[in-house]
Amino acid sequence: MSSIIVPDACHIELDHVSVVFGSGAQQVTALSDVSFQIHSNEFVSLLGPSGCGKSTLLRLVADLLQPTRGSIRVAGEEPERARLQRQFGIVFQTPALFDWRTVRHNVELPLELLGTSRKECRRISGELLEMVGLTRFADHYPWQLSGGMQQRVSIARALALDPPLLLMDEPFSALDEFTKEKLQLELLDIKRSTGKTFLFVTHSIPEAVFLSDRIIVLSAHPGQVHSIHSVNLPAERDRELRETEAFYRMMTTIRNCFYEERDPIHVPAHQ
Repeated sequence: MSSIIVPDACHIELDHVSVVFGSGAQQVTALSDVSFQIHSNEFVSLLGPSGCGKSTLLRLVADLLQPTRGSIRVAGEEPERARLQRQFGIVFQTPALFDWRTVRHNVELPLELLGTSRKECRRISGELLEMVGLTRFADHYPWQLSGGMQQRVSIARALALDPPLLLMDEPFSALDEFTKEKLQLELLDIKRSTGKTFLFVTHSIPEAVFLSDRIIVLSAHPGQVHSIHSVNLPAERDRELRETEAFYRMMTTIRNCFYEERDPIHVPAHQ
């Protein structure tokens, strides 16, 4: 499987984006003047407390919500056009699988909707189920699977149309720590094998540090970019990395952002 090649190294760009809900006394500013770029093949996490606008940002990129002000580009296009070009897949916190369809048929659903041949559907779903370690569960139903296995099916389905970008909204937050850490390792394997770009929403500092090339820290009320951090850890990451001094040092740097009593940093979009 080969993804669409993005002509520009800048995969996602937000330029002075604000989102305001309601009006008058009921008006709430969810995001204020947010600017940043994400480049191809990066794994970038949006990290912040509840209510800081992480999921709102993801929905803007996914064309599920429109900004009040500012502009957004995905692979050089407006989000609506990028969606129609199938430039991204989405994985939500809840797997949202169809209980009456087998694992294989859940993965094949986007392909079926495009009129892909049965033979090609079977080939692609077979590759993806092997990638996420669910080959022998292909004919099971979602209700027969654990939460972690269901989320693997969701990831495989999001990859079915081979999008160059994967948007993930707290996909592991409902899982136990053991399953979560295993899926984090598997997700990094998928990134290495596919070369895709990831925008990942989380409120977990260890998760963001372990997975990311960069972390965008958001402050709340309204949501703004507080700071952007490069994660200077080895590209090849394993479970032992979590016990290293460098890992703890990076977590401390990120954690300190949430204790600083100062105004958010306005980071230029090109950072």
